[in-house]
Amino acid sequence: MTPLALVGMSCRVPGAENPTEFWANLLSSTSSVRRAPKERWVFAPATTAPAPVSFGGFLKDPDLFDASFFGISQREAAHLDPQQRLVLELAWEAVEDAALCAGRLRGRRWGVFVGAGSDDFRLRYLNSGQLDRFGHTGTAGCMLANRVSHHFGLRGPSEVIDTGQSSSLAAIHRAMGAVQLGECEAAVVAGVAVNLLGEVTEQIRLWGGLSADGRCHTFDERADGYVRGEGGACVVLKPLDAALRDGDHVYCVVRGSATTNDGDRGALGEPSTQAQCEVLRAAHRAAGVTAADVSYIELHGTGTPVGDPVEAAAIGEAVGRARAAGSPVRVGSVKTNIGHLESAAGVAGLVKAALVLHHGRVPPSLNFSRNNPDIDLEAANIRVVTRTEQGGFSARDAVGVSSFGMGGTHVHVVLGPAPAAVRGGGAEASRTQVPWCLSARSPEALREFARTLLGHPFDTDAYTVADVGRALNGRTQWEHRAVVVGADWDEMRHGLEKVVAGHHFTVPPERPDTDPAVRDAVVRAAAAYAHSGDIEAVRRLSPALRTRPAPLMPTYPFRREPFRLPEPASRAAAPAPSGPDHASFVSRWRAARGGAERSWIVRELLEGELAAVYGGTIPDFDPAASFSDNAIDSMSLLEFLDRLNTATDSNLSEVALFDHPTINELAEYVNKEMEASHG
Repeated sequence: MTPLALVGMSCRVPGAENPTEFWANLLSSTSSVRRAPKERWVFAPATTAPAPVSFGGFLKDPDLFDASFFGISQREAAHLDPQQRLVLELAWEAVEDAALCAGRLRGRRWGVFVGAGSDDFRLRYLNSGQLDRFGHTGTAGCMLANRVSHHFGLRGPSEVIDTGQSSSLAAIHRAMGAVQLGECEAAVVAGVAVNLLGEVTEQIRLWGGLSADGRCHTFDERADGYVRGEGGACVVLKPLDAALRDGDHVYCVVRGSATTNDGDRGALGEPSTQAQCEVLRAAHRAAGVTAADVSYIELHGTGTPVGDPVEAAAIGEAVGRARAAGSPVRVGSVKTNIGHLESAAGVAGLVKAALVLHHGRVPPSLNFSRNNPDIDLEAANIRVVTRTEQGGFSARDAVGVSSFGMGGTHVHVVLGPAPAAVRGGGAEASRTQVPWCLSARSPEALREFARTLLGHPFDTDAYTVADVGRALNGRTQWEHRAVVVGADWDEMRHGLEKVVAGHHFTVPPERPDTDPAVRDAVVRAAAAYAHSGDIEAVRRLSPALRTRPAPLMPTYPFRREPFRLPEPASRAAAPAPSGPDHASFVSRWRAARGGAERSWIVRELLEGELAAVYGGTIPDFDPAASFSDNAIDSMSLLEFLDRLNTATDSNLSEVALFDHPTINELAEYVNKEMEASHG
């Protein structure tokens, strides 16, 4: 297989909004499992015996979304599956983490692969009795990938993969194959799951899948089931040679992967040691590694009394007993920290494994004290990691990630360390002042981004301020800008404090040990960016400064708004009326003084009716641009025309929308029609 470089990542999992918080929780042995929030799991009116209060790993606010950032109207966002909202934000964050400008990806043959399977929102929406035409695309599973491809303008494959709990790791496997076959030059791969229906949790409890105490006791004698979790993660994958050519930061190398199905087992849902053993060996062959190279395995590790012994037996046969005696393979499961993320579980485990290789440390697996009596760890040559350990990874070492679907689809992915040339470590202090270019879509977001950077735990031993500048300057640039110039962390923090206070350009005094010519070039480039947004002048400085993008940087501070989740029909409130007061429009128009005031009234009506169609203001709407360029779809235009005819007591045809395709042109036309019919 062609090795791929993991160059960007993002996650939103229980207890963590990003990979930095996620890693801190893993190192501190934090369990993010808690009691289900009140009103989280809504039951349909027909349900007579709701599940008892249960435990789970939950996202803080699954109903929040920055609709305007993605050019999505309020009405459409209200009918958008939270999984679609989440995967859009995660994809953006992963691209930013890779220090990529989204605009430069438009038209490229990049693929999008999303592992998903939950349709909780769709069922809640259909049962609410408040159907809307935006609900069709808003709840369609294919749109989890297609919406990302559309937003970024990507031309490669765009697919949703559902193999049960192994879906997101199967998406990684599919992405590797697509790059190998030349179907795409790089890939955005994600997994997502949001738990919104109480009935789903209840049916899992009925077949005995849930842990009684709300914990995953992976490989432990107390293992009696798993605890449900939700969330998502996203990674950006490029061929390793392309990543090295482009000077990307590389978290780890994806060496190979494999998938199998245990179709010859005794019963549907009963795992097979032989099939799991086969997928491990197939992945090792694809990656070109042996059992002796495998230093750590991120388990599927659900903590079920049937699944755990089968997985341990497969690892023992394919890896443990093939290693030297006294050199057990280390294992752990992130499900003990955040619960079982089901369709997103595989990519959550992958992100953990990538962070293990990036940081060179192995965090503990929780809830393990004594092994399951059906698992002989010593005979299998397996050791559960119960405290943080140094990784001790050499260039040859491999880390495995497993994910198994309840339908028998098994996936195993093999990772390796990043090449030594692109790893962090031992960064020297810079003597040259460098610019950090900050931008956002609003002054408030700009200050919030500066505030986030101020509180971020930078790895000052591994990266310089110039590396941070390279990461920031490679991203998408927005209309509100600020520049911080400095040569060390103290100068940068001082500059960020000024940006938080409202300044837009901060330059410290000249350093005596700085080359004046270099400093002048830096200050000129920074000033040009602050004045006109000329980021290219800043980017041209990177080779001279010998920078590489710093990883795990804060990403865009989304302004998330609440969009209430659908409720059963008996509990759903009637929709509030919206739009202008139609009854008074014609009389207002007739009473207006002169043509200018009448034109203004018509223009106000058109903007109000179009906003009413979309449930609020339309993001980035340009009245001088065509309806098509403003992304107004044909169905919305027809609804807009119906509302307009009702308000003006007219009979405008669809042709008017094509002959006058902007708000400005249409307002002038409608006013003339009003003069002819009502004047």
